[in-house]
Amino acid sequence: MNFFIWPAKPGERIYRDSIPRPEMIGKPLELKAARNEFEGNIFGIRSNIDLHECRIEVSDLKGFKDTISKDNIRYGFIGFIPVSKNTPDTPIDEIERRAPIEVPDPILDLDSIDIKAENSQPCWYSVYVPKNISSGEYRGYIRIYSREGEAKIDVILHVYPITLPDERNLYVTNWFNVDKIASTYNIELWSDDFWKIFEKWIKFMSKYRQNVFLVPLHTIKIIEKDGKYVFDFSIFDKYVEILFRNGADRIEISHIAHYEKWGGDKILFRDFKVKTINGEERNINGSEILPHLLPALEKHLVEKNWIDKAMIHVCDEPTEIGIDEWKKFSSYVHRYSSKIRRIDAIETVGFEKFLEIWVPTLNHFSDWMENYANAMEQGYEVWFYTCCNPKGRYPNRFLDYPLVKTRILHWINYAYRLKGYLHWGFNHWGEDPFGEPRANLPPGDTHIAYPGKNGPLSSLRLEVMRDGLEDYEYLKLLEDEIKIVKRILGRIDMPFERRSIEICRRIVENITSYPRNMEKLLEVREEIVKEILEIKKKPYILVLTEPPEYRMIVEGPAMILVKGICEKDAQIEVNGRSVKVRDGYFATYVFLTRRENKINIRITKDGETKIIERIFKII
Repeated sequence: MNFFIWPAKPGERIYRDSIPRPEMIGKPLELKAARNEFEGNIFGIRSNIDLHECRIEVSDLKGFKDTISKDNIRYGFIGFIPVSKNTPDTPIDEIERRAPIEVPDPILDLDSIDIKAENSQPCWYSVYVPKNISSGEYRGYIRIYSREGEAKIDVILHVYPITLPDERNLYVTNWFNVDKIASTYNIELWSDDFWKIFEKWIKFMSKYRQNVFLVPLHTIKIIEKDGKYVFDFSIFDKYVEILFRNGADRIEISHIAHYEKWGGDKILFRDFKVKTINGEERNINGSEILPHLLPALEKHLVEKNWIDKAMIHVCDEPTEIGIDEWKKFSSYVHRYSSKIRRIDAIETVGFEKFLEIWVPTLNHFSDWMENYANAMEQGYEVWFYTCCNPKGRYPNRFLDYPLVKTRILHWINYAYRLKGYLHWGFNHWGEDPFGEPRANLPPGDTHIAYPGKNGPLSSLRLEVMRDGLEDYEYLKLLEDEIKIVKRILGRIDMPFERRSIEICRRIVENITSYPRNMEKLLEVREEIVKEILEIKKKPYILVLTEPPEYRMIVEGPAMILVKGICEKDAQIEVNGRSVKVRDGYFATYVFLTRRENKINIRITKDGETKIIERIFKII
């Protein structure tokens, strides 16, 4: 054989100089997924001779009962992005490789590729698991053809007996640049050709679980006629209709103002292009336009039944220096359009009464968590965002960071009950989307997708981001199953659904303490599946401990309160000791030590037994 194929470990990139461990050669590419989920991994091709016209062929995946058609499989060669310098302010143990490097990221739309001798070529394979198939094992293969020969790797897919919901329970927005699409594809903005390619991109983003989209204010055309301003919403409407047709849950209307200088205290209204009836065009400041535009926009959103799905930005990233001025502009927006919720990326605290959706950077959320938690308790919606920050030990989606740092972002969403995620850079590439990243930003910050010949191309980082969003849905599914059993047992007043947080915290101990490899994350995801299935089994039981399982406890002594609800007439034992059940409720306590740190709760009824385990960190 002139070349061989091998699967990467989950989350492991394959570089040109990557050499597989001998035990990986010949191993199948193995995946585990729920129904209604996308799951993928990297595999590599390596040869000791030049290979020409390499092509990828995949088979259907066949199970005992059902077959997953290869129409549900996506695959491709992975391209490389040159990175001449690493993300600054980051310890070397948080970087995957030292620059200069070529980082595998874009999943290319090439039918074939040549591979030089003694070089490794990374490839991508992913499968969508249909909702209507049976659980169990499915098998298929990947075959690589070249002029010099062929090779094959087996694929094994394990389908869990659970189904992810169609609905998205987390708000996700990556800001989309329409001008980049028009210029990259050399088409006129708002032309028929533009709308065709635009909808391709929106469908693509929706497939990757984005459900919130930025809508530029300049989609509303302004005409000056007889001393009045007339607003044409035709482009705005077409834009928004495409979004909602493709799964959007909300829209965010772009900013009405900007800071003169980042971090300063002076804010300027944006300008608007206004046409006269003679066809002339001039720029007019927002201070003159917005008192007319904002009420008209609100009225239009109400008429279109979009008002409950709409948000509007005031001015990006107010800091402590600029918050007082920002509040004046926020009040201005509210005065003219009080029904539209306000959303902004923020760099400080104290936005009560001036902002409905707060979006701090992840590092600010970590540092000022108590303030944001108080806002959540008052009913404000809190998200987080990443951009060129945070760096260091924080997770982010930079090219030179391990892929697990991208996936972990949405475990953080769940761990801290943050309702959404925002990033500015879906497609804000520079002159060459596949070239050297912008020197003034961390590598990869500008875009997470690439332009293909006929539409968007995914990337390893985007694939892994979707994995993290699907992980969020696993946790939410466990939470929902717990709520169902709570209703069955008739006790909805106790927070048993906190169990999903406990499991999430096995991965997210805090915002900078999380596994640096994917294997641990996948182990915990499998535990989530086991708990979902176990909760559904009889006899029904839900357990609550104080403190919760994820909290570190100091020995001396360590007393754990154990409370629960179960089916009436069930027998309960906690660490071998019988516990009295009163009307389906039980409670006791257990002393733990560093050596004996487990609690086992056994329930028995009508000959059926189930055991619940909790493991604590005792120091």
